[in-house]
Amino acid sequence: MDETLLRKVISTQVMLSDEEWEASIEFFRFKRFRKKELFLRQGEVCKYLGFIHEGYTRLFYNVDGIEVTKDFNTEGYFCGSYASYSTGKPANFNVLAMEPLTVQVISHHDLMYLVEKYSAWQKFLRIAMEQMFIRKENREAMFLLSTPEERYLNLMQEHPGWINRIPLKYLASYLGLVPETLSRIRKRY
Repeated sequence: MDETLLRKVISTQVMLSDEEWEASIEFFRFKRFRKKELFLRQGEVCKYLGFIHEGYTRLFYNVDGIEVTKDFNTEGYFCGSYASYSTGKPANFNVLAMEPLTVQVISHHDLMYLVEKYSAWQKFLRIAMEQMFIRKENREAMFLLSTPEERYLNLMQEHPGWINRIPLKYLASYLGLVPETLSRIRKRY
């Protein structure tokens, strides 16, 4: 399989020499998941982070049998529960392949080895964490300060590819809406 997407994404943030890249890529392995197969089950420890090459995942909580969508991860992004991955504690949510999924996975032990050995990996991890916290803060503000219509417009602007790719009921859950409300909002746009 082709590792160029992973290298391209990493190189937008940091530069790895060819030697560092060759040494690093040995710690990643490709894994495939069928549509509707779990990458991570709520209550289990996240042993790997996955870099998505093909497909997308839905992150969701199962609350008394009701699925509440937390997020989606698409090609060029990582998936998993970073809190569980780094602490070794059970994950609070599920990560489900919504299409056939191809990922490159790396264990926490191996990632920490790369971080210790190569300063570029340390910098990449720091930048990734900063971006994750900024995204989380922006999402919180959107939920607390925006109307349902503003949330949908923000989604259209930030993630236009999701609109036709992700089923309405999951987009509605992600936006904190019922599908009927989202359907009415979508008719206006």
